[in-house]
Amino acid sequence: MKIIHKPLQFRRVPGPVFLAAGFFDGVHKGHRMVLSSTVERARETGGQAWVLTFDRHPLSVIAPSRCPPLLCSLDDRLRLFEGLGVDGVVLLEFTRRLAIQEPETFVKWLCGKPRVSGEAGLDGGDSAQLSEVRCGANWRFGRRAQGSPELLAEYGKSYGFRVVVVPYAEYKGVEISSTRIRYAVREGSLGEAADMLGRPYSIREKVVSGRGLGKKLCVATANVWPCAEVLPPHGVYAVRVIHGGAEYNGVANLGVRPTFRSDGAEQTVLETHLLEFDGDLYGQDVEVGFIARLRDERAFECPSALARQIRQDIKDAQPHFKKTAKK
Repeated sequence: MKIIHKPLQFRRVPGPVFLAAGFFDGVHKGHRMVLSSTVERARETGGQAWVLTFDRHPLSVIAPSRCPPLLCSLDDRLRLFEGLGVDGVVLLEFTRRLAIQEPETFVKWLCGKPRVSGEAGLDGGDSAQLSEVRCGANWRFGRRAQGSPELLAEYGKSYGFRVVVVPYAEYKGVEISSTRIRYAVREGSLGEAADMLGRPYSIREKVVSGRGLGKKLCVATANVWPCAEVLPPHGVYAVRVIHGGAEYNGVANLGVRPTFRSDGAEQTVLETHLLEFDGDLYGQDVEVGFIARLRDERAFECPSALARQIRQDIKDAQPHFKKTAKK
């Protein structure tokens, strides 16, 4: 998958080009309807499927205090795009200068010269080979979000592309949104979050060295300090870990390890015991997908009591592994 950052580079992409437009935080089921239909149209016509998106959430520049926590990092967004078969991404740096562009200026900046036949002097030599733009009904662009899909379609008459508004996806009769998913994750409603995402909510982090407590309890763990902006409540979870192209079931504790907690506040840590895995993950990236919440995090009177509970947690997690395996 190609990644470009300048409109001039986009204008050189051989056509026909089909473009999915949006920020796509979380790449949930609604986003995937836009993205997958764009890929399908490109394949039907022998064209290319591209995504137009920004490197950061627009509100982080326009109104930082209103910017929502993100469900996934930029790297994860790009990885999910690639997994859907996208050919390339126009990844624009969102700046204040870009934010104040008038909608028509933004279209000219992206597409170059109009391509309408019959207009003197417009030979299309500096024109994007854009055939179609797909987006959701609520996608906006340009100064003060004045650009709508309807306005974009008007510009498309001059620039040679059409606009398709993809119907939003629903969950329980209500539009799926990144906001709903954030709320579900933070409430520990991981089944609902997974139903809206189309996959378990996951975080990707680097494994760090721990205190060796899990190994002493015969349940060695891969520990990460979560940097994710959205996390479920502290507690114990059935998880699925992806590493090196392989998947492993596991049980994870997200919290502050109250049984072994030293004086003072501690940083939240995610300790994951991978089932049927024997290896060292220190320093490597792992993706931990939260399948189901098993219980609250709590302190135990002694390490042996904690070890017994962990064995019970592993048993309690088994039905959740079987359920997700059937999907």
